[in-house]
Amino acid sequence: MRLARAPILHLTVGVSQVRAEAKRHGAIVWAGEAIYESAADLADVVARLAAAPTERCRRLRVTLERPPAQTRTLRDLPPVRDRELASLVANQAGRFFRRNGAPLVTDATWVTTGTGRVTQAAAVEEPLVAAIVTGAVEAGLVVERIAPADTCPGLQLFPAAERAVRERARRRAVTWLALAALATWMLASGAYGIRLMLERRAVDTEIAATAAPLAALHDVRREMRAAEAMVQALADARRSRGQALATLGRVNGALPDSSVLTSYMWRADGSGVLAGVAQRATEVLAAIERSRAVVDPRGEGAVVRETLAGHEWERFTIIFGAPTP
Repeated sequence: MRLARAPILHLTVGVSQVRAEAKRHGAIVWAGEAIYESAADLADVVARLAAAPTERCRRLRVTLERPPAQTRTLRDLPPVRDRELASLVANQAGRFFRRNGAPLVTDATWVTTGTGRVTQAAAVEEPLVAAIVTGAVEAGLVVERIAPADTCPGLQLFPAAERAVRERARRRAVTWLALAALATWMLASGAYGIRLMLERRAVDTEIAATAAPLAALHDVRREMRAAEAMVQALADARRSRGQALATLGRVNGALPDSSVLTSYMWRADGSGVLAGVAQRATEVLAAIERSRAVVDPRGEGAVVRETLAGHEWERFTIIFGAPTP
């Protein structure tokens, strides 16, 4: 079951009469009225009316009739902001409103009409609204608004002291909100930092746990690469040996009968060196060139003649290049 909210006390203040209504959700739960003779009496009247309802009210909303309130529609004022507009009207209150020997409380705001923007302003004698606030405070009521009847809801005619109190309260509220926001931000930053640290520790733990398997995997991969390289080297060696033997066979078939091959060097790229003796070294080079046993054969160094077993021989050295892929 929902608890009923306390009713709101509505006061309508005229020149000498105050009408009071206690309302809950727009419905009147109590009504009364009283007469006052001066602003000094008004504080007691407000306090008595606030204590009269059978259900205690905690909030007060005041509507000022005209008179005692004065309202004006002002035109051709400078296009300033609302706060500056209120100060402008307050500084020239004697120009826009009647004075009866008492200081005035004023307020002003911009309103839009069919022809453009105009200023709606209101004023009331400060002792009158000060008495209302005093009576409300004595009755324990919170004054939510003091506004002239049939005007823009934005107009508020609080006395200067009450405005100062509300401004200080507003500033304190803004300060507390700023401090709360700062504290929330710092708390969130701290929580984020702690969470980040915990996450980093968890990641470091997982990395440490996987370090040994990763190292073993790297070792296996390294051994596999070494084995693969060894197999490739063996395959290359077999292929190279076959090519070397085939080249040697071609060279041996091309050599003249009067020549002997004494050394044969084979490189992995297919190039190499042939050395031997023959009766005529030029015939050996010519025979190898005709047979195309090797690629780009050419003699290296000078031909050396020597005598072996009563015959003259010529030593030769032939180098050849690698075959084109």
